[in-house]
Amino acid sequence: MTPRGGPAAHGKNRLPKTADIIAQALKAEGVRYAFGIPGGEVLEVLEAFRKTGIRFILTKQELGAGFMADASFQLTGKPGVLVATLGPGLTNAVTPVAQALLDRSALIAITGEIAASLKPLFTHQVIDQCEVLRPIVKWSTTISAQGAFKQVRKGIAIAKAPLPGPVHFNLPTDVAAAEQPGGERFEAAEQPGGERFEPVRLPAVPAAPDLGRVRSWLNAARKPLALVGVGVQLDGAEAELKRFVERWGVPFITTYKAKGVVPEDHALAVGGAGLSPVVDRIHVAHVREADLVLTIGFDPVELRSDWITPWDGRKRTVNIDLAPNTHHVYLSRIECVGSIAGALRQLTAGARVKVPRGWTDSDLARYRADIRAAIAHRPARGLGPYQAAAALREVFPRNTIATVDTGAHRILINHVWEAYEPRRLLQSSGLGSMGYGLPAAIAAKLLFPKRPVLAMTGEAGLDMVIGELALLAHHRLPITVVVFRDDTLSLIKLKQERMKLPETGVATGSPDYAALARAYGGNGLVAASVPEEQGPHSWGCDRVGGQAADAMS
Repeated sequence: MTPRGGPAAHGKNRLPKTADIIAQALKAEGVRYAFGIPGGEVLEVLEAFRKTGIRFILTKQELGAGFMADASFQLTGKPGVLVATLGPGLTNAVTPVAQALLDRSALIAITGEIAASLKPLFTHQVIDQCEVLRPIVKWSTTISAQGAFKQVRKGIAIAKAPLPGPVHFNLPTDVAAAEQPGGERFEAAEQPGGERFEPVRLPAVPAAPDLGRVRSWLNAARKPLALVGVGVQLDGAEAELKRFVERWGVPFITTYKAKGVVPEDHALAVGGAGLSPVVDRIHVAHVREADLVLTIGFDPVELRSDWITPWDGRKRTVNIDLAPNTHHVYLSRIECVGSIAGALRQLTAGARVKVPRGWTDSDLARYRADIRAAIAHRPARGLGPYQAAAALREVFPRNTIATVDTGAHRILINHVWEAYEPRRLLQSSGLGSMGYGLPAAIAAKLLFPKRPVLAMTGEAGLDMVIGELALLAHHRLPITVVVFRDDTLSLIKLKQERMKLPETGVATGSPDYAALARAYGGNGLVAASVPEEQGPHSWGCDRVGGQAADAMS
């Protein structure tokens, strides 16, 4: 019996089509879903996905589709797949492709194009699609009528290589349907007993003697501090990080996307850093107090400009990362490049049994309390965002996959919502795009149907992708969507106030979300209080003023 997608699927002695090669390569990488909006130019791709067993999810706009693809990579480590047609399909995909670039996501963007034979003369919907995306992808290529096998394998390898990012496959309609010489090699490799070429990669691990200076600094440090970023997740080094900080007694700060690499209720976890000026002032003060700073997979793409050069050249600093520091946002006196897990493993193996530290349990407790006090604002009346976020964290199970959209609420939530596993609070952090929360939650529920999924969004971010709510009923996805609404672009309004400018262009005029939830086949309510005598498990549903949270499920 010939497996589905094997040579028999193409007829006797027929070679696979280009679209089949793309689908088979993605399936071999573990891809389960592709997201997008089809046009006639990508129908061969959709059919190849169907035959291969990749489920295509029709979305309402390419923006949401790309965010779903990005979230797929964030959640699984397998490439996300965005499918768009030519012209406006491609231009709508620009924002999610840029999201993948700055949030370090291996995303494969497949765009249809008119037949190569027509391109020299035809003009309708014709733009240079590769040039549009080239500045925001790691590689952009038009798939050729011969040699697609090598192009596709190369593109996937580039997308996955450190630092991961988007790759663009531009696919003319006549090429998509063309039989590919060499494609049979891929199919043969997928048969029982076949062999796929998969090189064994040996990441660079520093030899123990080369880490002697770092080890001596760790032994001498009385107040070491680690700054941890998304690189730890990309290298799968979470377990090594936990052993390292525990063995050496090093407190750690994480960027927003690295929340949960070590559970945030760990005694050495002191919170997140990234966008809050109030919280970052507290962190930076402790960084300056530290006598040794270790940056571990710490990507400054998530940080405010206040983190530029946060220490002087005299401080003992060590950078451990997958790639060399070429950003120069901060500089380190020692740099270990290659395997984060390997470097941490070597350092842990050389740790003393007990190293005296200047950090006490009460110091760290006060550090965390200072951060909580800085953000715990309670409004004169009504339900404030801090109370709502704290109630959500208490109500939702520990294994919840949460997403948060961009806006004032995101800054707050990152300092209230504790994450206990890596990649379980999804957000657009490097790009900071609005509209991410709902699509990411949809992808999360598709991939992990048994996990509770919560999307936290502002009204402006939800309005950008509101049509994607239809996917919840259509695919039977029980997701809770909480809208932190104040009917204002709060951060922009605050900047206008600081600049002594009149309020202009910041009122959102958003709809009744509870009614909207019902219109889309769900449930809707308005939460306006957290009764103190009952705790956050029982929310009041009458609007009593102040900011309210609309909940849909």
